[in-house]
Amino acid sequence: MTMPKFELIGIEANKNGWGPVSTGASTDSVVPFQQFNKADRIGRVADWIGIDRFYRRVNDRYNERMYGSAANAGSQFDYVHGMDDNNFQLVDSSRPVQRGTQRNYRARQLQIRKLMQKEQERREQANQAQNLKMKRSIAKEQQRAFKMWQRRGGNARQGPRGGRGFGNERPKERLPSVAVRPEWVVIEEMDFPRLSKLSLPGINNGEDVNDHQYGTLQFYDKGVDRISVKNSAALQKCAGLFYNITTTEDPIIEELAQKGVGNVFATDIILATLMACPRSVYSWDIIAHRVGDKLFFDKRDTGGFSNPVDTLTVSETSSDPPSFEGGGINNSKDLATEAFYINQNFRRQVVKRNEESLKMKHASAPFEEQDAGESGTTYKYRKWNLGVGSNGKPVELVCRTELDGVMLGPHGEQQTLTIKAFNEWDSSQSGGVDWRTKLDVQKGAVLATEIKNNSCKVAKWTIQALLSGSDAMKLGYVSRASVRNTAQHVILGTQLVKPGEFANNIALNLDNAWGILRCIIDSCMKQPPGKYLLMKDPQSPVVRLYSLPEGTFESDHDSSENESDED
Repeated sequence: MTMPKFELIGIEANKNGWGPVSTGASTDSVVPFQQFNKADRIGRVADWIGIDRFYRRVNDRYNERMYGSAANAGSQFDYVHGMDDNNFQLVDSSRPVQRGTQRNYRARQLQIRKLMQKEQERREQANQAQNLKMKRSIAKEQQRAFKMWQRRGGNARQGPRGGRGFGNERPKERLPSVAVRPEWVVIEEMDFPRLSKLSLPGINNGEDVNDHQYGTLQFYDKGVDRISVKNSAALQKCAGLFYNITTTEDPIIEELAQKGVGNVFATDIILATLMACPRSVYSWDIIAHRVGDKLFFDKRDTGGFSNPVDTLTVSETSSDPPSFEGGGINNSKDLATEAFYINQNFRRQVVKRNEESLKMKHASAPFEEQDAGESGTTYKYRKWNLGVGSNGKPVELVCRTELDGVMLGPHGEQQTLTIKAFNEWDSSQSGGVDWRTKLDVQKGAVLATEIKNNSCKVAKWTIQALLSGSDAMKLGYVSRASVRNTAQHVILGTQLVKPGEFANNIALNLDNAWGILRCIIDSCMKQPPGKYLLMKDPQSPVVRLYSLPEGTFESDHDSSENESDED
């Protein structure tokens, strides 16, 4: 088999120009002629690789006008695949997703959300600040209105109840602390508006009388401060004795009077009742004994702790105080008894009773029972100089004060404590706030409500702490375990305040308090020796000074009659 012969086609060189030589028909048919550029003109260089199709020039329109379009130049020499591209179709005709662009979009959306959240938080903070400012303003206005209402007599002049449309309803009748007898003579009337204007500045903090300090103080248990609404603790029934010996029955005061140490004698609760009398609404009474050139402020012997001076009133200054009469567990007498036992148990529970205690110069007071154990209370006898009286002699006040505990300060120093407790009985009836929902987050609001509803009691507590020279006051919040159960209680929290700062917070003016006491002392010292009675009128903001016949409140018949009048 012979192999085909391979012969090269002859190519002629064009020596006289550019491009192939067109000498014969055979050459033109073998090598097709393609113009170098469509509508080729003189001056245009052949474009073999089609640069115009890949790079755009600034003068594209000029080149197109002068030399024609180069989009299809040299297309006969392009490589063409054997497959027919016109019949090819993609399976997925959707637009491809650009991953980088999607990530940028999400980042921008997240940034926008953060900016919107910050803006929302800023607006909420601004609204909260404005609301807090408004609440403070409202609280100040309410406190100002309450003071004005109290100066005008409180509920005593309140007419039909609250102005709520009960025109035919009479105001609540408050009973006097003791029935006034016809033979009692009114010597003087001291109204609260006049007493509220008095002032006696420059009274010092008092000084201890020699070594007359009696009793022991237990250290405060700081674990109690961890108690909260969510971590409440049951109020325990703590055994112990409580002494409320009045002035004339105190052997220490009798000894000091005989030695000439002072000429006015009283206990801290009696002085606190007199100094805070413009805040009182309920009736109370105090006996004044004029013996020689001395004055003794005393309490009536009512048996137990039912004396109105010792009573811890509940919601006394509230806009809707509890009723005096009627059944149920929420009358004023039962609430006062409940508050008394709560305070005594709380005072003993929050101290370390079985550990080392702080002993005063004398282990116990002379009026304490020797075999009854420690009472957990320290008695300090203190003295104040109230200036010169109308007779030219100085007015020297001697008072028996009490302390409830001791604690270590931030630098290890010992700080004496006055321990008291608020009690929640029924927030729906007392007009207060629910402690279980507000105490942990709004303790200030709860305290403000208690100050408003118990203005007189809180003022008396503060004055007692100031008279005793206490470094701090520990306040407890005790609530009923059930609204209808008065026997079981729980501790929901505690709070520590300084007596001086707390007095300013409750608008207690000490200069005015000393002025009221000095006015009452002067009124009594002007009288001849005898027995007198200071009583707050149950319906009017007035304290009356009565002259009592000899032997009043001393016979068994009088005592039983007075007790029946109170009931």
